[in-house]
Amino acid sequence: MDCNVKDIWQSFSDRLLSYIKLKVHDEYIAEDLLQEVFLKLYKHIDKLEEVSELKPWLYKITSNTIIDYYRKHNEDPIMDEFLEKELKANEEAVNMNDEIGQCLKSLIFKLPNKYQTSLLLYDLEGLKHKEIARKLNISISCSKTRVQRARNKLKEILFDCCDIQSDLFGNILEYQLKKNYNCLKNEC
Repeated sequence: MDCNVKDIWQSFSDRLLSYIKLKVHDEYIAEDLLQEVFLKLYKHIDKLEEVSELKPWLYKITSNTIIDYYRKHNEDPIMDEFLEKELKANEEAVNMNDEIGQCLKSLIFKLPNKYQTSLLLYDLEGLKHKEIARKLNISISCSKTRVQRARNKLKEILFDCCDIQSDLFGNILEYQLKKNYNCLKNEC
């Protein structure tokens, strides 16, 4: 598989650092742990078989790195057990987020074209608003507005179809299709 660690760093380092900071409340230690995660990634990137497995694999490495940190600095086995359960729950939430994310990718096509195009270019292709504005011959502020409106409309579509339970951080813990709605059956 062809994965560039630099690209992975640019895509995931901020999110992983935020995730680590939730578990380790010292910013410097969190940054050290992030470096350790990417060192492990660099050493073992050849073991990753599918690009689609990258995100869950990265979060698993991150969770294990946090657990290793606490085991090394804390002799309390009860705390170790608690931490493992907490990180496992977060890992499952990440996977549920991925599942909903796949549904949202399908629901994007229910949006009006101008919103659909802007959102696809920004969120899926990773273009900056300046690039989108140039490509679509619109202003930068128009690009930002379209992406924000697209996200809001997408959220409305999703909430019309599903009852969603999330944690304090916005991770999807559980979802259920509402009765008489088929909006996701073909999409997910």
